[in-house]
Amino acid sequence: LGFEPPNTPALPGGWPFAGIADIASVMPVTRYDARGHGISDPACSEGYTWHAMGGDVVELQKAWRKRHVFLGGTSMGAAASLYAVLQEPSAFQGLILATPPTCYETRRKFVPFYLESIEMARKEGLEEAKRVASKKTRPPIFMETEGGRNQFEAGWKTKSAMGLERYCAALEGAALSDLPGPDQLKTIEVPTLILAWRSDVQHPLETAEMLKATLPNAELVVASTWSEIQQFPRHMREFLS
Repeated sequence: LGFEPPNTPALPGGWPFAGIADIASVMPVTRYDARGHGISDPACSEGYTWHAMGGDVVELQKAWRKRHVFLGGTSMGAAASLYAVLQEPSAFQGLILATPPTCYETRRKFVPFYLESIEMARKEGLEEAKRVASKKTRPPIFMETEGGRNQFEAGWKTKSAMGLERYCAALEGAALSDLPGPDQLKTIEVPTLILAWRSDVQHPLETAEMLKATLPNAELVVASTWSEIQQFPRHMREFLS
């Protein structure tokens, strides 16, 4: 795992709303590169599943030897956080789940899209894969302002920086992954803040609403505009304080 020290500002491709710096004003923050991302070691496709990444978070917490740990993640990171707290319920004090991904039946419909993206990247390169995928998955909420458009591009730069093999392996892992089932989710009792926005087919509001209804101790904040997304750090600070 690659680590960053506490109070490190948000970097492109991490939280999509500069939340790291704001959280660091409330408590120390540790960021890490998920397996196959950044400077962390690559893995086989099965190693990129959300369940496996949840196990990495548990090992990180053990190595850090800190109590009162809150987990936070976006999309894949949100899923990994759920699996981590299921594996070690007593190790974590709370969750921040930002833009949770598709799940269950809806997710199964996306598997062909992941496989097509892998084929496109291998045949035509990452830039062409980006061009095609961005037309299909670009959330309208990001297109409202220059800041939103820049953040969307920053996310793609991070994906491109992974390189072809890691990018494809990560998509293969995503195709093999899903959120924990409802019966498992009902056992997660830690306080949970869910952050979501509208009109994002890969991170639908329905998933966030399902988590709010299923997790015993969850609250949900939904943004309808980019300016409301920019208020997410305030909600995170209030949740952690």
